[in-house]
Amino acid sequence: MKKMNIAVAAGLFLLPSITMANDFSTVTRVQFVMDCMELNQGKMNAYETVHKCSCVVDELAKTFTQTEFEDANAGFRFRNLPGDRGAQFRDDKGVQSGIKLFKQAHADAYEECRIRR
Repeated sequence: MKKMNIAVAAGLFLLPSITMANDFSTVTRVQFVMDCMELNQGKMNAYETVHKCSCVVDELAKTFTQTEFEDANAGFRFRNLPGDRGAQFRDDKGVQSGIKLFKQAHADAYEECRIRR
């Protein structure tokens, strides 16, 4: 019985560190979920959309740190800006590889969370 209690206590001690790995701020999560809900408006009801979009951001948090996510998301959003404003996102090889990883992780998260594109 004591061994069982020690194992449970050890598991509970490790739980917070596991859940905090690559955790995004609340603002980042809320903004992503709101954008996802807007993008998927009309495909599902609001309850289903909020849960599935929350699932997507949870999946992305497994792949990216907050800074990596913000950089890749910015590159993904701004790569199509015209002229010099978008050049740094289109031409930089590091940004391009981040965008490629972001697109793949995003597609995998959509599949994992069962959102149809």
